[in-house]
Amino acid sequence: MSSEVMEFSFDDGKVIKNNAVDLFKQTRSGEKSRISLISFKKFSDGVLAAKARDKGAPLSDAEKADFISKVDKKLAEQLGKPVEALTEVDRLDIKSPRFAFAYTHYRDGVGSVRCASKYEGSNVIKPELCCNKMGDADQTVAAVLMSYPVKDGMQVDEDLLAQRKYVNFYIWRMSAKKFRKLEDAYKEARGDDKFTIDLIVTLDGDPKYQKQQIVAGSNAVWAKGKLDAETRNWVLDQGLRMWKHVPNNLGYEMKMDKLAEKLGLGGAPALGGESGAETPRLVSSYDDLIS
Repeated sequence: MSSEVMEFSFDDGKVIKNNAVDLFKQTRSGEKSRISLISFKKFSDGVLAAKARDKGAPLSDAEKADFISKVDKKLAEQLGKPVEALTEVDRLDIKSPRFAFAYTHYRDGVGSVRCASKYEGSNVIKPELCCNKMGDADQTVAAVLMSYPVKDGMQVDEDLLAQRKYVNFYIWRMSAKKFRKLEDAYKEARGDDKFTIDLIVTLDGDPKYQKQQIVAGSNAVWAKGKLDAETRNWVLDQGLRMWKHVPNNLGYEMKMDKLAEKLGLGGAPALGGESGAETPRLVSSYDDLIS
């Protein structure tokens, strides 16, 4: 059944909301935000990765299905519910943040575009027009975060959180350099046996550049046992919903003829690696944190 039609006036205009997915950006130097990453891998993801390493080769579809079935059965036992009643939220491992990355280029007047070159690992083996004309690609990383309603001292207002007021969800798009800052904060927390954490992020300088200091905070307030399970599951569900938009925020996939037009190049672009362009120099992989 379709949703009902609702009439309203300008006085009731607040019923109309922008459903676009926002990127996390701070707007003034020194601004502080208390956030928490809420995109996570599934328990089965870790198991499949470990089994593939043990095998020394990719798992077959049948092997994957078998291991996933075993993980689901174990989860169902722990949660006291039948396997068929498991939800996607039940399957999330909140100790394992989930990230995605892509190679991207940026230029004023063009924007951020997905690199179209062919890669093997982190090496370009067939550069396309984007690399030939825009230079080395950058690794752009993204995850989903929640920003909290806070009181003095950056303490979470748990009443507002439980009421789901002034709670915001964003995609956090970052450079490889910023990702390393984030990774360092998590390493520090894990050294103190904290795995699901809050972060304090402070904007350092001009908002245009989004240079941010990232410091590990306490265990994530939304994941604490004293917060009701309904609120916790709501946070995780929002993370799942937002994750679907992550790929679209890792550079626009532009066709090469359109890119050539944007770059002001005459004629059809010469595709492929025949121009002798230098292979981009890229940072190493993100190990187990990248999905």
